[in-house]
Amino acid sequence: MHRPKIDDEVTLLGEFGEVETICAEVGEDQRHPGGILLKVMARGPFEQGQQCWILDPDGSKTGARVENVTHITADSEVTLSAILD
Repeated sequence: MHRPKIDDEVTLLGEFGEVETICAEVGEDQRHPGGILLKVMARGPFEQGQQCWILDPDGSKTGARVENVTHITADSEVTLSAILD
């Protein structure tokens, strides 16, 4: 997986199907070597602790965990943790 940049579109796949999101923030996950924290703006039924996939344009998938969800009107600010290969 390539490291997303702010304003990149990020596709997530979960039990609810595919959801297109916009990357709002990218940071290091200090708890895991090679880990990142992505904050994305999304619409969908996201819940803390939920597992999902980040889909790359080349079709590869990277597992991610929802760390936090903040609801803002119809959109939610979702923080994901993932390990980059």
